[in-house]
Amino acid sequence: MITVLVCRDPIAAVDLYSRFLRAETDTSGTVVLHHGRVKRPGKQIRDFSSVLLEPVADDPQGALAALCAEAHRRFGLNRVLLTHRVGRLGAGDTVLVAIVSAATRVPAFDGCRFLVEEVKRERAIRLVEMA
Repeated sequence: MITVLVCRDPIAAVDLYSRFLRAETDTSGTVVLHHGRVKRPGKQIRDFSSVLLEPVADDPQGALAALCAEAHRRFGLNRVLLTHRVGRLGAGDTVLVAIVSAATRVPAFDGCRFLVEEVKRERAIRLVEMA
């Protein structure tokens, strides 16, 4: 099962993880969660005032869903959940939550890492630091 959400509202990472776990079955031996946050210092502007997360793809949710489907297939994942914010955020705000499950730890860790690395390539949504 794959769930993807692009949203403007704050992401409740703990709630997402709790709901993910409640839907899990005993076929998953490992669940991996990546909780991405806006951090300082910035890459372009050391002491930015905020960041703007803006869609690059015409359909960012569809682009992220395709990425999740690829990870699901490539790594044999049981479930994938990916939530990404758009809009203006401050330091410490949650940008991304990726949660995957698999029968064993290697595909779960590899699948989650693949998702995060691909999202960081900014093909669907990019991060712009604001002065």
